[in-house]
Amino acid sequence: MSTNQYFHENTAVLARERRLELKIFGKNFTFWANNGLFSCDKIDAASIILMNVLMESIPSLTGKLLDLGCGYGPIGVVLGKVCPIQVIMSDVNSIAVEYAAKNARLNLVEATCIHSDGFESLPFIYDNIVLNPPIHAGKDVMYRLYHGAAQHLVPGGALYIVIQKKHGAESTMKALAEIFCECRILYKKKGVYVLQCVTDE
Repeated sequence: MSTNQYFHENTAVLARERRLELKIFGKNFTFWANNGLFSCDKIDAASIILMNVLMESIPSLTGKLLDLGCGYGPIGVVLGKVCPIQVIMSDVNSIAVEYAAKNARLNLVEATCIHSDGFESLPFIYDNIVLNPPIHAGKDVMYRLYHGAAQHLVPGGALYIVIQKKHGAESTMKALAEIFCECRILYKKKGVYVLQCVTDE
């Protein structure tokens, strides 16, 4: 597996910073990214879909929210700006965490940013967890994150995932249905799924 993938750390690939702009929910956001970080040339379209579906489907996101595998932080930063939530962002890549913290400050969002391999260094229990899974890390990694999420949610808490059909959305739903008490499709269009996975009350 190549070490220049976004889910590994490699400072040698940090050759060019770029400034990204996003207008969403009537607000303007600015993000800094760099080579070696996921979707470093533009905000990931699937992540934008996830944010839009969350705002449309959930009357009010509150409590403690974890942006798991946050990259440079667009999901956590945007949701932290528009929702009354406590944001925690984590990533296995410490460089991504540094950029997530930088982007939170830039957009005036209070967030706790933690370097963690999955849930290894995450001491909290969350009301909601959002995840754009690291597909290229492999199923073992992704399924470990799904199990970890179920163990780190409050009763009745939810994991929200965006995943494409070509990346195994249907098999992922089957696996999640065995881990959580309920797995619902909130969005399904052009091969993109947004899933809501809820723990027992």
